[in-house]
Amino acid sequence: MAKFSKKLLGVALAANYDFNSAAQQLAQGSPISTPKKIFSILKTIVQYTYTIFFIVAVLFILIAAFNFLTAKGDPAKIISARSQIFWAIVAIIIALLSVGAAQIINNFIKGA
Repeated sequence: MAKFSKKLLGVALAANYDFNSAAQQLAQGSPISTPKKIFSILKTIVQYTYTIFFIVAVLFILIAAFNFLTAKGDPAKIISARSQIFWAIVAIIIALLSVGAAQIINNFIKGA
């Protein structure tokens, strides 16, 4: 039990040192120095997320189209494929609206 306590204390001290050094490094060289940098970082994140989202949406539409083509007249599979395409289109519309909303909020905050 004493060995376990010593190991646990050592891990806790090492973690505390790591957190302290990380906090000091962040305080010394924060990449966010102005509010404009925050918006540029958020814009970059939104652009990457937006791109990844549309790639995934196109893949889902292709999978649904494949399911539609391989249904071979089975009504249940055709209904399922139509549903998949419908929900993929709904997801794309929501993504477009969210990007538009982010742009509106950005313009409102900047006062443009």
